[in-house]
Amino acid sequence: MGELIYKTSNDDALQKFKIDSDDIAYFSEQKITKAQPVVLVFSVNGEDIGFVKFDLRVFNRNAYITYYVVPKYRGQGYGKAMLKKAIEFAFGEMNLHRLTAEVYAYNEKSIRLLESLGFVREGLIREAKFHDNKYWDILIMGVLKEEARRK
Repeated sequence: MGELIYKTSNDDALQKFKIDSDDIAYFSEQKITKAQPVVLVFSVNGEDIGFVKFDLRVFNRNAYITYYVVPKYRGQGYGKAMLKKAIEFAFGEMNLHRLTAEVYAYNEKSIRLLESLGFVREGLIREAKFHDNKYWDILIMGVLKEEARRK
């Protein structure tokens, strides 16, 4: 075997590799499709109060979600209402099969919110978030289309 060397590059450099369909099954879909995220922006009385973003995995009909509520609107039920509408949109309009959320273990409100909407804990990434001078776990939570219909 010859000496192995490397150089830094970017995603565009990957285009020269001719990856056949047999190999695609082993790659993260996000690395292959470059699907643009879908973002729903929510407003109340003309003021934007938050968003839900879907990072799509179109081949597998699923998405990772990120959500945010402006601080002055937190604790008033808007987060739950936004997520509920976003979930309906994802499973209805986008015809997705599942949604995945990554939540920091210290964010108990967000964990309870997701659980109230049918998400279940599916996995754990240990000590992957550094916050307040400490490492925290990241919880992987998911909901399937059929589970969300029951909520």
